[in-house]
Amino acid sequence: MTLLSLGRRTVGYARRIGESLGRDFSWALSSNIVYYACQWGLVIEIAKLGTPADVGAYALGLAVTSPVLMFASFQGRNLIASDARNEYSFNEYLAFRLASLLVALFVLCGVVAVTRVPLNGTVVILSVALGQSFDYASETYFGLLQKHGRLDRVSLSLMLKGPLCLLLLGITMRLTHNIGYAVAALAAGRCLILVFVDRHNALLVSGRHRPVWSWATQVKLLLTALPLGVISGLGAINLNIPRYFIEWDLSKRDLGIFSALASLVGAGNLVIAAFASCTIVGLAKAWAAGDNRQYRSLSLQFLAISAMMGSAGVLVALLGGDRLLALVFRPEYVGNAAVLARIMIAGALGYLVSAQGYTMTAARKLFQQIPALLAAAAVTGLSCWYLVPKRGITGAADSWILGSVFLLAWNAILLARMGVRSAPSSDWSASTVTQVLEKE
Repeated sequence: MTLLSLGRRTVGYARRIGESLGRDFSWALSSNIVYYACQWGLVIEIAKLGTPADVGAYALGLAVTSPVLMFASFQGRNLIASDARNEYSFNEYLAFRLASLLVALFVLCGVVAVTRVPLNGTVVILSVALGQSFDYASETYFGLLQKHGRLDRVSLSLMLKGPLCLLLLGITMRLTHNIGYAVAALAAGRCLILVFVDRHNALLVSGRHRPVWSWATQVKLLLTALPLGVISGLGAINLNIPRYFIEWDLSKRDLGIFSALASLVGAGNLVIAAFASCTIVGLAKAWAAGDNRQYRSLSLQFLAISAMMGSAGVLVALLGGDRLLALVFRPEYVGNAAVLARIMIAGALGYLVSAQGYTMTAARKLFQQIPALLAAAAVTGLSCWYLVPKRGITGAADSWILGSVFLLAWNAILLARMGVRSAPSSDWSASTVTQVLEKE
């Protein structure tokens, strides 16, 4: 099969699924395309205007902050959008999100202090953390907008945020050639969108909001969201383990090259994320109703899209690795085509793992995913410990593949053991986890 025919099949299949999912998919996909293109553009700008060490510093900032902040986010957007019974007010959700983000920032300050990161590295890490915190605060308002059926406003916010952040980072990088200042400008752009766009959209939809604190409510929200936070945090750790070992055993330059190549994996995530946002509720309801045919159909569609996106990425890397690197980045990135191919294989496996994860989450198989993620982290970590000192970033890519294969196999076993159900779950309406998955 040629790359062209594979691309046509992938686009055609995505279009047919998109038509079946309707307007929400179109909005989610279009905004994801714009926003991810700009996020990828951030890496390209740093690579073009700075050095591989600058890319490495930015990647290290993401690797340090993402697991903590993803855990602290508790997939809050889903919590809000899916609260069809209005068990909690948005003001209570807002208080929960602000408190969890403040705790996460405090933890990250402690990590930086204990590890004695150099000043410029500290500025980068804390600026990345602050920018991501603004993003997660925006996600809180996105949940409210999604609950009121205004995904168009969510999409427009992302379409504004992406180009603005790209512009601010690019201008600052050109003027200062300092990655710390550039990432601080990036955080400022995200803050501007939060304050002047996302809060305004929420005001138009449901009036003014202010955090309302109640210890009893916050504890209940924490217990409801905790499994989702653990899963998100462990997923981020698994993704970043190779980066930790590259930073430890090699150099920021090597970390920058590896991270720049790994940024290409995200090209397929925009379709997968859009598809997931529009199918997880249908999967959850099919599982709850005992509609095994619909549940399997949606699951297979999800896996098929994931497989095709991954296959396309691997094929591109195999056919034009060094030419792609020379075109997208700078000459010093050329010569890593073999590493790129390995990274794209790991990414393709990751797409399938993501689809499995969403499918199990829709079926309320949350705690079952935690041992799998812990075991996969151990496999990836041990592989990196052995391979990175011996084979450099090639070893890191191989370790990423091994961890992904292990998690893919474990998840496949979990899915096979879920069995066939013929009747709805008796506790569906009462389960707090279900309230995370249902929406109006």
